[in-house]
Amino acid sequence: RKDANVKYLVEVENTLKEKLAEHKIKAVSFDHRVKHLYSLWKKLKKHDMDIDKVYDITALRVIVKTIEDCYHVLGIVHGTWKPLPGKIKDYIALPKPNGYKSLHTTIFTGTGGIVEIQIRTEEMHYEAEYGIAAHFAYKEKIKLDDDGLERQYEWLKHLSDTQEKIKDTDKFFESLRVDFFKDRVFAFTPKGDIIDLPEDSSAIDFAYNVHSDIGNHAAGAKINGKFMALTTKLKSGDIVEVVVRKDVNPNAKWLDAVKTNVARSHIHRYVKAHSLLDRFAKFLGKK
Repeated sequence: RKDANVKYLVEVENTLKEKLAEHKIKAVSFDHRVKHLYSLWKKLKKHDMDIDKVYDITALRVIVKTIEDCYHVLGIVHGTWKPLPGKIKDYIALPKPNGYKSLHTTIFTGTGGIVEIQIRTEEMHYEAEYGIAAHFAYKEKIKLDDDGLERQYEWLKHLSDTQEKIKDTDKFFESLRVDFFKDRVFAFTPKGDIIDLPEDSSAIDFAYNVHSDIGNHAAGAKINGKFMALTTKLKSGDIVEVVVRKDVNPNAKWLDAVKTNVARSHIHRYVKAHSLLDRFAKFLGKK
């Protein structure tokens, strides 16, 4: 598959170089990447082991100078070739939890092939290739304001907080598996703030990840303008407004609908505390 795809990559690369020259965009570099076997295996599992549904075994990577150039190149690509619906990923506006940034699109070549194109800046490529530590090495040359650094690596703070709260090693690694290493869903508050959640998270998870008090008093949710059950599973791009009522509190049934450790721990804490209060009230009643 790789050898067959490279032929299409070279065709697209040559045409794209001509188009960028016409638009006076200077690419830092072009290269081809082949999907790692482990990543390929994970994607095959999602598609019932059907190799024909995996379009990114190989990809053309275009590295440019600025973020503006990234979006300009994406526009040129879509003006030259027809993109596959649902295969356009903007990891610059919505970075992955590990900080990965890039634009991804998959196009029909017009000659019978399908090619994925990744577009990023030098800085994005440097970090994607060499990891978190590389980000800080790169920033020794480029000044970054503290707020920007804090926003981009907020997930590291979340990881540290989780480790502080969970002393049991097995439980800690289970929370990592669920909260950090599952595929992610990016939902939005009505103000446009991004809430990053594991796949299959519900509106209850969303509420607790906005604020624990909102989660503890969540009465319903408007998802994309429609009232939906709190147990509704969210999809990337959903706009979620949590309806809060002070007379509503968590119950044990919510545990079946949540995926995040944050939501689960708050619900457990509330249910356990009020179960003890109920038993104590019944004991006093008997006396």
